[in-house]
Amino acid sequence: MIVFYGSPMSSAVRTHWMLEEIGVPYEYKRISLREGDNKKPEFLKVSPGGKIPTIQDGDVTLTESMAINFYLAEKYGKGLMPSDAVERARVYEWSFWSISNVQPLLLTVLLHTMIKPEAERDPKAVEAARAQIPPYLDLLNHALQGKDYLIANRFTVADLNTASVIGLGSFVGVDFSGYANIQAWLARVQSRPSFAKSME
Repeated sequence: MIVFYGSPMSSAVRTHWMLEEIGVPYEYKRISLREGDNKKPEFLKVSPGGKIPTIQDGDVTLTESMAINFYLAEKYGKGLMPSDAVERARVYEWSFWSISNVQPLLLTVLLHTMIKPEAERDPKAVEAARAQIPPYLDLLNHALQGKDYLIANRFTVADLNTASVIGLGSFVGVDFSGYANIQAWLARVQSRPSFAKSME
């Protein structure tokens, strides 16, 4: 059985979603970052860097949510990872695009509007981050034109990984009203039972 170390409201959410999507048995061990569980010796024996998410699958221990999700998709994923080399490259392209470009901007907004104490918040950082988001949404919206999903018009790990980032935009007040394709796509992928279960 897979052992999953994670925490709500963290990058572990996308791995939780993937575990529900592939439908294999797993044990969820919650790690409280607020209480410093990730720095306790027993967890550091599993994940020396104190990183969540972490999974143990037999003799394999992995950290980094994207790497974990690629692994789970390849080993258990029922078509979630394409076999075609070009389609696989597109999976990596969209996954890394979202986590490298969009996620840092959304996390900046989150940090300076909700997480940091009010005295430490920087409204200029929020304004600058928000100003950089629309070009990325334009690109994604265009890529989804006439398509239900990002690659080969079927649900893949690229949709799951990318939606796990873009969906954070709704939480921090990003206006998606001008992006009909993104709205429809998010609704489509977030209507999957696996997503609902990962949010419980």
